Amino acid sequence: MAEWKVDKEKVFKDPVHDYIYVTDGLIWDLINTRAFQRLRRIRQLGTSFLTYHGAEHSRFTHSLGTYETMRKVLSHFEKNHGWPQDLRTKRLALCAALLHDIGHGPFSHTIEQVFKTHHETWTQRILVEDPDILAVLTEHVDAEFAQDVADVIAKKKHPLVVNLISSQLDVDRMDYLLRDAVHTGVTYGTFELERLIRIMKPDQDGVVVKKKGMHTVEQYILARYFMYSQVYLHPVTIGSDVLLRRIFSRAKKLHDRGDQLFMPEELRPFFENRAENVSVKEYLEVDESVVMYTLERWTSTEDAILRDLADRFVNRRLFGAVQSKELKEVEREQIREMFRSNGLNPDYYLEFHKAVAGGYQLYSQGIKLVDDEGRKTDISQDSGLVRSLQPETKYRIYCPKEVLRGEGRYKPIRGWMEAFKI
Repeated sequence: MAEWKVDKEKVFKDPVHDYIYVTDGLIWDLINTRAFQRLRRIRQLGTSFLTYHGAEHSRFTHSLGTYETMRKVLSHFEKNHGWPQDLRTKRLALCAALLHDIGHGPFSHTIEQVFKTHHETWTQRILVEDPDILAVLTEHVDAEFAQDVADVIAKKKHPLVVNLISSQLDVDRMDYLLRDAVHTGVTYGTFELERLIRIMKPDQDGVVVKKKGMHTVEQYILARYFMYSQVYLHPVTIGSDVLLRRIFSRAKKLHDRGDQLFMPEELRPFFENRAENVSVKEYLEVDESVVMYTLERWTSTEDAILRDLADRFVNRRLFGAVQSKELKEVEREQIREMFRSNGLNPDYYLEFHKAVAGGYQLYSQGIKLVDDEGRKTDISQDSGLVRSLQPETKYRIYCPKEVLRGEGRYKPIRGWMEAFKI
């Protein structure tokens, strides 16, 4: 199996990596499949564009960036550590990096909760069921290659490649931290990518980093910590996600009870079938242009609740948030009853939310440092800074802002926070 070169090196200009290079025809053909091009129509940060107006970048750009990060890592590993030793493993890592997000749907993390599905499951299915993707992987490599890439996504085989794709120090996270920082306009998400790659080493336990480069890893961990606490878990974005979930929950209830409701053919399979009964072809027909058009149509639907919720999302009248303590169920029910008595259905206009901004956690694997004698330690053993990053839990109540302010017909519940000592 020889690497097939494209007629001319392909180059993408990129705001994070400056340039993204494609020299293998396998990668170029994958980029030009319909399934991969669809990622241009899926935002990388879901509803965050309603919080940060620059966050309009796509899963397509991030997937290319993840591929480029992997290409840089493999170049360093080949030159300095002799891995990978064969072209098939190299291609496996590059294809897994490029295609790791191909299963994402519109506003994926939010809508996944409503339809009880997961993008990694869809990624695995697309790799082995989409005829275009399958044909490219088979023709350029072999008949087992598509399943091998799917197994990497499923974390079943090829542990070192899996570690590079999904761990505390992976190429996916390296790209999205830098890319999301650029597009949201924040600076605390940045770190020295090239330096980080230079101190990484392949190891039988996965990827390790040279102990002398610990401060570079600390920089990366701090960037991750601040991006999660300040961007990914921003209360406005969470409020947008809550609102979007409520919209689809209401639409699903109306559909299930047989109410008249505008429904594009692309979305119908998700409302009528369990997720596992939706075909890959049907899944790939849905992108954010379909969802946004549907939301616009629902702003004039007959059902008052769905009409109001959709209008709030489309015209950015988002739910507001107020911090609270951890509430007991009796306290939650008191608040739900207060909403009912003021004409608001708490199933759609109220959410008690718990957000955990993670510090550095070992969970399945940490980040291993290795010294010149080959001794390995987790970075938390050597870095007081890393040990100081503890998970922080915040409880918030989300509901319409006019309720929080006690405006208009909601004046009777002014001061409800004090009433319940929240």
